[in-house]
Amino acid sequence: MKDNIKIFDLDFNEFDLSPKAVSLGNFDGVHKGHQKLMKENIKISKAKNLMPSVLLFKENTKNILNGEREYLTSLEDKIEILKNLGIECFCLLEFSDKFKDLSPYEFIEEILYKKLNTKYVIVGDNYRFGKMAKGDIKTLKKYEEDFAYKTKVVDFELDDGKIINSTDIRQMVREGKIEKANKDLGHPFKMQGKVIKGAQRGRLLNFPTANLKPSFKYVTAKSGVYFTRVNIDRDFYYSLTDIGTNPTFENKKMKIETYIMDFSKDIYGKNISIEFLEYLRPDYKFNSPEELIGQMEKDKKTGRKLIEKYRKE
Repeated sequence: MKDNIKIFDLDFNEFDLSPKAVSLGNFDGVHKGHQKLMKENIKISKAKNLMPSVLLFKENTKNILNGEREYLTSLEDKIEILKNLGIECFCLLEFSDKFKDLSPYEFIEEILYKKLNTKYVIVGDNYRFGKMAKGDIKTLKKYEEDFAYKTKVVDFELDDGKIINSTDIRQMVREGKIEKANKDLGHPFKMQGKVIKGAQRGRLLNFPTANLKPSFKYVTAKSGVYFTRVNIDRDFYYSLTDIGTNPTFENKKMKIETYIMDFSKDIYGKNISIEFLEYLRPDYKFNSPEELIGQMEKDKKTGRKLIEKYRKE
């Protein structure tokens, strides 16, 4: 994932003084609006001979300020998506008490100017920064001459006349509106984690599943069965993923179990990722294991049809 990119941890005084175009924001999900901002960054970087860069917080600021606990993307996910968009330099920072106390002016001087050598700042129209979020795009423009940079404000990306934003996309995922969420994201909602041993009921039902322990507190998708795609050692396989408590067997703990089609290898302990493509059905309670098997066979047939659909796209 980290091929041909630079990653600097500013908390450990790691920084690089190559002149940069720097995108600022939380970028949860790296949705179409964020991507629009990154494309502008890359365009400016090429024209001005700058390094396309982004300042990322190690933990989402809204987690600390608003108590939010679930997100679309981990820091690792963000770096992977942004790298594929063409961002070359990632400057990481802890949203610490010391950082929160920086005034807007101090943020510009200490971070953008001294540590990043920023020549262009690329932000969305609603960007706020500094202590008590007192800084905005007017503040950025006010100090351009003092610190030798320019500010580029990127318009919001709209979908059906509504601004695309991470909060709405997280809610779409919670409601099982995965195709709408993926449309606004511009890529599939994904979870990464390690395959762990479960109750192994799937194996007894002739539907062996990979039980995922997520590596990050991803937003909780609506319980039910999804058509998914799994990445194992950089190879992709279509699959069916059940998020729920296995109500037929009266379990209470939420699980993420994936039946990988046309796959039979042992992957216990492996790190995998699951892309959620379509929501198929709720997580029903069946009267017997046989009834459950019958429904799983129907799900499998639905999955086969969807494979043909996605292979044609």
